[in-house]
Amino acid sequence: MGAGANDRGTSRRHLRTALDDSLRRLGTDHIDLYQLHAWDALTPLEESLRFLDDAIRSGKIGYYGFSNFLGWQLTKAVHVARALGLAAPVTLQPQYSLLVREIESEIVPAALDAGMGLLPWSPLGGGWLSGKYQRDTDPTGATRLGEDPDRGMEAFGPRNAQERTWQIVDAVAETATELGVNSAQVSLAWLEAQPAVTSVILGARTVDQLAQNLAASDLELSAEQLGRLTTVSAPVVSDYPYGPAGVEQRFRAVSD
Repeated sequence: MGAGANDRGTSRRHLRTALDDSLRRLGTDHIDLYQLHAWDALTPLEESLRFLDDAIRSGKIGYYGFSNFLGWQLTKAVHVARALGLAAPVTLQPQYSLLVREIESEIVPAALDAGMGLLPWSPLGGGWLSGKYQRDTDPTGATRLGEDPDRGMEAFGPRNAQERTWQIVDAVAETATELGVNSAQVSLAWLEAQPAVTSVILGARTVDQLAQNLAASDLELSAEQLGRLTTVSAPVVSDYPYGPAGVEQRFRAVSD
């Protein structure tokens, strides 16, 4: 990002400059996974994909993926890449957690169809799923919510006002007590068990927090525990097309 006219977006010129700058800052000649942060409605998709394919062929990157793409955007990119004989994306980095499951309606199926792995960001919902916050108690201290509790995607005010939030937090805490682990580990283990999820992006303030979060990779929830958490965190959707009526219609179409 920058003030210049070409310092944003996914044009060939900007991507080339951004990639070379990253390689220089990292002191390396190769990046294993390179991801586009967001969809660019102004740059032809073919231009972006051809650059990424060229970067793979030149050895500057190994693979590429996206972050914050919608389902149709992901699918379009995959099929355009295949139609042009270019390397296809392998990862998608969406926001995903027990609190934020809306991507299951379109984005998860699109990733599964394309054979792409999901790398969720904010897997603990900004601390909500680690047991960090208490009902009706404004956060203070070392938290991103401390300065203004009503701003941001994990804002305390709106989340605190939703009964669903506390039902999820309580269910996670109950499961953690059953297993003798902490809430963060349970939340991460649930997410790791979801379709297409290959890894999660952790954010820890201390080495101890990081070690505890990494331990979630060895935690296996039972079918009953997974089902309980999945049920209590079910995203709120309308009856159609993603609710019961839509599911029933899709089932009939398959059966017929």
